[in-house]
Amino acid sequence: MLELSEVKSKIIGLALLLLFPFISSRAQYRTVVDKEVGSVFQTPGGFSYGEYGAFVGSAPTSSLDPNALDVFYARFDVFSTSDNTMVRGFPYSALRTYESQQVAEGNAPIFITATYAGKVRPVYFSWSLGLVNNVPTAPPTAWQYAVNVGDPRFVNFWINRYIRPIVWQPSYASHNNVWFELDECAFNYGLYGVLDDSNHFVAGVTWDSPFPQSGAAYLNSVASFFNQLKALAPDVKTMPNVGSMSDPTQFQPIFTNVPGALAEDIYSWHASPTTYTRNSWYLQTFTEFTWVGAQGKVGILRATLPSGDSNALLTSFVVYSLLKGPNFFFAPGSPTAVNPNPSEWMNMKSSLGNPMASATSTQQSSTGIGYRMYARQFVNGMVYLNLTGSTQIVKLDSRYKHWDPNGNVVTQISIPDATGTYVTTEDGNLEAPSISPRFSTTAMDPLMVTITSNTPGATIRYTTTGIPPGLNSPIYTGPFQLSGNAIVQAGAYLKGDNPSWPTVASYTVSAATPTVQFNSQSYSGPTGSYYPVLSLSAIPDGTVTAGYTIQTPTGATTTGTASFLPGNAYRYIPITVSGAVGTVTTVTINSVTGAGLGATSTLRYTVQ
Repeated sequence: MLELSEVKSKIIGLALLLLFPFISSRAQYRTVVDKEVGSVFQTPGGFSYGEYGAFVGSAPTSSLDPNALDVFYARFDVFSTSDNTMVRGFPYSALRTYESQQVAEGNAPIFITATYAGKVRPVYFSWSLGLVNNVPTAPPTAWQYAVNVGDPRFVNFWINRYIRPIVWQPSYASHNNVWFELDECAFNYGLYGVLDDSNHFVAGVTWDSPFPQSGAAYLNSVASFFNQLKALAPDVKTMPNVGSMSDPTQFQPIFTNVPGALAEDIYSWHASPTTYTRNSWYLQTFTEFTWVGAQGKVGILRATLPSGDSNALLTSFVVYSLLKGPNFFFAPGSPTAVNPNPSEWMNMKSSLGNPMASATSTQQSSTGIGYRMYARQFVNGMVYLNLTGSTQIVKLDSRYKHWDPNGNVVTQISIPDATGTYVTTEDGNLEAPSISPRFSTTAMDPLMVTITSNTPGATIRYTTTGIPPGLNSPIYTGPFQLSGNAIVQAGAYLKGDNPSWPTVASYTVSAATPTVQFNSQSYSGPTGSYYPVLSLSAIPDGTVTAGYTIQTPTGATTTGTASFLPGNAYRYIPITVSGAVGTVTTVTINSVTGAGLGATSTLRYTVQ
């Protein structure tokens, strides 16, 4: 039997809200759209696409909130010949051609090989082969070949021949907040292997030099890819679909420069909560995503709700609440990939308020490290997940009144194994208002802020000093301007209901004129497509357009313009580089409207 006490009363809760580091650290404010509804290749069940805050897949044209995360499918580490014909698929044949050119010039190959039984063989990703008794059953066009992801030549190809022109460019002019979901991110050296002479798969064969030759070296190469990507293309925002990792202790080094992460099913353990499943969930999903959340990174957590499981949505919501950071999205859905109406879980979110601390866990059995009781304190209650292997009784602090999810007053709760639940210390709070815009970069003075509420008839009260609103706080009547740094808090009030817990947004506002400049002043690479990146020092209220001139090695010049989309700090310019090795193409910003010109106004591209 466990005895866990909770914080009671909105007065105490708001005092902690001011003091607790989760809320007071600027990095922990929400910086993406103020909607937690997510989709991972799912469709809405009885609600509109406009209610999504993050959508992975292809939504109907213009159906999403303009500020929602529009997440496109992509891959970065394994590719097959069938990718050539996929919509926005990877240019497999083009990479093979480029590799052949590189090898002819005396450089190393890019596709990984391994020598087995005296023969150099291609390295395959085992999941793509459809192995039965270690023999491939999938068609050869689906077999995925491994590439050396840390090779700078591949990183350049991935950015300039795949992600920008094929995946992003068709929507570049109209999609405001594009991200890229990277599929098949199971970073495990043991999942790769070769086919022997009898067409049987052999795992664990050491890769040839100069490719990574151990699990640790392979994980280092993955980290190198993301580190290079951040430096070369800071506008390319990725969220890997996190899979199993051969060494989970390397998750943080690999994901340090990755802005987001996706979990395909945070409820998958429920079907078979074995010792392995519990241990793996604790060591990987729980540990990894609580870190992702604590870093302020974006997370989309999908949960598949089995048919007939009446507790699935509640338990999945509890799991989400344990893991979530300020920039997370919840994507529960049916086995047929339909999201339930957010109203089915939004009241749980509204009642609990914001997290007050990181999740905790206590091992309850020597059977395995994953046999644990998980809990997390919120401003108005606690969430619990029982993975101990047996039913747990939680005694609640007798000084305060507590409500269970059904609205019953309780003094203790009984939680069966593999089940989640929560209690609150105030019942029936309104849904918190939404604040926009939200972004992590500096904004230009003045900044216009808008607050909205989904509760009909509710009054919104707000502050701009970081103090939670109360009945004496100003009433919101329409968008208002900020002319300096501010922390905006807003709450919804309606007679007869408990007010919402406040929603919070932090802004850094500068009076200085924003400037436009290149992300770097020089680059070297092959001929072909290249996309210099322009960056804004602050987000302005109006449109910013940069005029530029491209000068080729022959002296010929062309001109163009690039306009930043609202709320975006980056914009790329598509150019084509030609010429012999050592020749230089120059791109110069020669005019800017809506902002000033920064120090790095010229970029020189040298052909390698």
